[in-house]
Amino acid sequence: MLKSLFKSSLGSRFPVGLRALFVIFFISLLPLSLTVFKQSALGDSPVQVQRLAGADRYETGVEIAGAGWSQTGVAVLARGDDFPDALAGAVLARSAAVNGPLLLTESGRLPDAVWQKLQQLQTHTVYLLGGSGAISAAVEDFLKGQNLQVQRLEGSDRFATAARIALTAVPSSNEAFLASGTSFADALSISSYAAAQGIPLLLTAADRVPAATLEALQTLGVQSVTLIGGTGVIQPSAQAQLEALGLSVSRLAGSDRYLTNAAVISAVQQDASAVYIATGEDFPDALTGAALAAQQNHPILLLPSGKLTAAATDSLRGLQAKASAFTLLGGWGAISAEAEDLLRTGSAHARVSLQYIQGTSYTGQLGQLNVLPGNAADSVDIVSPSWYTLNNPADAQTAADGSLSGIWDDGGSNNYKQFTDAVHGRNLKILPLVHDSGTAAAIDSVLASPAARANLAEQIVQRVQTTGVDGVVIDFEIMGDTNGPALTAFMQALYARLHPQNKLLAMAVMSRTSPTAEPWFAEFNYYELSQTVDYFHIMTYDYSTSTPGPIAPVLWIRRILDYTKSQGVDMNKVLLGLPYYGRDWTIVPPSGDSAAATTYTRTSVGPITAAATAASYGAAIQRDTATGASAAYPLDPAGVPFYTYTDGAQAEHIVYYDDLTSWETKLKLLDEYGLGGVGAWSLYWVTDETAKGVLPLLQRYVR
Repeated sequence: MLKSLFKSSLGSRFPVGLRALFVIFFISLLPLSLTVFKQSALGDSPVQVQRLAGADRYETGVEIAGAGWSQTGVAVLARGDDFPDALAGAVLARSAAVNGPLLLTESGRLPDAVWQKLQQLQTHTVYLLGGSGAISAAVEDFLKGQNLQVQRLEGSDRFATAARIALTAVPSSNEAFLASGTSFADALSISSYAAAQGIPLLLTAADRVPAATLEALQTLGVQSVTLIGGTGVIQPSAQAQLEALGLSVSRLAGSDRYLTNAAVISAVQQDASAVYIATGEDFPDALTGAALAAQQNHPILLLPSGKLTAAATDSLRGLQAKASAFTLLGGWGAISAEAEDLLRTGSAHARVSLQYIQGTSYTGQLGQLNVLPGNAADSVDIVSPSWYTLNNPADAQTAADGSLSGIWDDGGSNNYKQFTDAVHGRNLKILPLVHDSGTAAAIDSVLASPAARANLAEQIVQRVQTTGVDGVVIDFEIMGDTNGPALTAFMQALYARLHPQNKLLAMAVMSRTSPTAEPWFAEFNYYELSQTVDYFHIMTYDYSTSTPGPIAPVLWIRRILDYTKSQGVDMNKVLLGLPYYGRDWTIVPPSGDSAAATTYTRTSVGPITAAATAASYGAAIQRDTATGASAAYPLDPAGVPFYTYTDGAQAEHIVYYDDLTSWETKLKLLDEYGLGGVGAWSLYWVTDETAKGVLPLLQRYVR
């Protein structure tokens, strides 16, 4: 797929067309003009979706802080593994006293990532929420030792602590919110609004309002109280207690935490053009996110972490009608890929459009990205630029050590981050390509060595972290046929490293049609490898590599997909290989009276170039549906465009490529086999004119 110069020297490893050159059935004459690609309107652009996530709750809090503040003198620090002292913290974070982020800490130590963020923000004052049982004296002493001012807000219990926080954040208020102090969800539902409006949030027991809360209400001058949650969490007896004091009491509630959250969002006046989404099953992400959402008075929607309920789906769809941007707080364990897919595409089981990018030039790769229109996410989800190559053994060494080289490592290392930012700016994900060196000895020696495999995994993880990409695509093609177990072991180890960091792992594998038809690809155990990845891209192209013929005939693709399914592979993970390139074959007849066979040289071409060449030579474009000698039915019922011509040097050529008709025939297999999407090689061959046709086609079948 990626290294045509390797394939030309290894043609015996690849399937050869099943027909002689001129045994071709001509079905129809359908010239492809330069205007065949037409833009079609297929709906509005998807909403903007971003995810703020770290390796754990503390690092997620750091990511959230980084999204909202570049510099702040004051921050709030809450315990990250228990909620009681933290629930009122968002109101304090948004208050005039702080106007900064809310970060989380371990009870006994300040995480390194949190301390680094405090330094980056140039923080000079930190509010600690809770007593030393919540945030230890060791954390306080560390901060003081770094010359920070520390103010601890604590009370005799969670209710008194919340009262102390409220009185520090809001000197007086006519109204207040009251939520359960024994569960977190209802307080989090109201926290961003309370923080944005400067309304104190206090806590109560289920059956009675604690004295510390009543005293805070009186001190603040509160006249009306809104209870958050149903009578199961704040009982009528507590409401009666407030009413007996002359307070006006109302309630926002649903039958569970998610419906209460929906009731809150529906009732209060917030700017729903942007929505923050957090899990309702734990508190940290929604707590730190509330301070960020409060900056522009945006709501926080709580969702279950796993499968979406009908009510959750309804809430999402209701907000989709208003919102142009969603921010997911936390990794996949918090907010599922199902929810993200639903937001991005309108489907909870969205297909993926992965587009590869070739070349070593930064401007060249950026040009391929820019062939995508402004609303790129209509038809594309992921781009995969060719960035990293496995190193060959060092001089005088017989084994490779698992190290990688990047195309911009010398003098252009910043290009990785700039390119990543450009991709993210288009609302797309980026999974750079990691491929072998084209020398079997290199990848074989790495796979044979546990130490080298571990080093390779570490090198990949480091590059993912430093560039800020969303994962990687592994494309190892040139290796020994007995390396299947070692290849699977490496992928398992890499998956275990990347997935806890919310990074995607995809793999491109060679095409197989049966356990025995391609013995040179025995190393690709489809079932085992598919268990180690998020996306399993089968390179269903390069059918004809030694003699002229179609790149990806449909019958051959069906055989591959049938084999894949027979192996028990989850077809929702499978990405169908889609070729944008074609080949111009030059016929090289035997010299003199030689009895040698005719040979061919080949040049890859894009569809617009292929059509232009046909036009310049006056060649008639035809469609090949050839059966071959033993095929019972056509290799490609719709036909693959091809033509012949003779160049100025009197050399004869035959050109095969794909057009909208042949691409659409392949894309119809997505529905037939229940596939997870497409992996297209590559944007190098896509011009602005090509994009006008193929991208709407992708939108139609992928979306």
